[in-house]
Amino acid sequence: MTLFQQGGPMMWPLLAVSVASLAVMAERFVVFTTTSFPKGDTLASVLDMARQGRKGEALSRVEETAPFFTEFFSALLADGSARQCEEHAQLAGEEALFGLSRRLDFLATAATAAPLMGLLGTVMGMISAFSRLASSGNVDITMLAGGIWQALLTTAAGLGIAIPSLLAHRWFRRQHEKTAFAMQRTAALLLDNTMPGPGPKP
Repeated sequence: MTLFQQGGPMMWPLLAVSVASLAVMAERFVVFTTTSFPKGDTLASVLDMARQGRKGEALSRVEETAPFFTEFFSALLADGSARQCEEHAQLAGEEALFGLSRRLDFLATAATAAPLMGLLGTVMGMISAFSRLASSGNVDITMLAGGIWQALLTTAAGLGIAIPSLLAHRWFRRQHEKTAFAMQRTAALLLDNTMPGPGPKP
């Protein structure tokens, strides 16, 4: 009998959660590593072209290097007042950030629920072990110990799912925050340097 079978029926929902968590982690990792916000030389060249009035070239540069954020830059570089561009960019930015945060709530839920599911499996296993011990009519320490370690398998499985889910969720959230900050800073730079506004230019 394998450890999975010895863990009892609660191992099946834990298996389902672990498979779903791994799928979400892999999918989000691909998304975050392939949709990075323009930075460094790319962002500097976009800002320079925008200052020089070459907004079409600047937008083409964004489309080549970071197509995920094309709508955001398109809103910032569009014709219109600074206020209109800011409002449109805010909507585009919120939509982009919402796309990046998809399914992260599932990882947070898995990190919280998996240990509880494991604990429930342990409690069910302990109840079963003590029930068998009571039915046997004598105190067999070997039977009791065997039941306890099998019951603890689900707790270990739950923690084994929760820890990587929690770490992955924290990392993805950090990348999300960095992207949001970069978008906010870039919007301020573009609007201050390409649009007439009430504030002084740096």
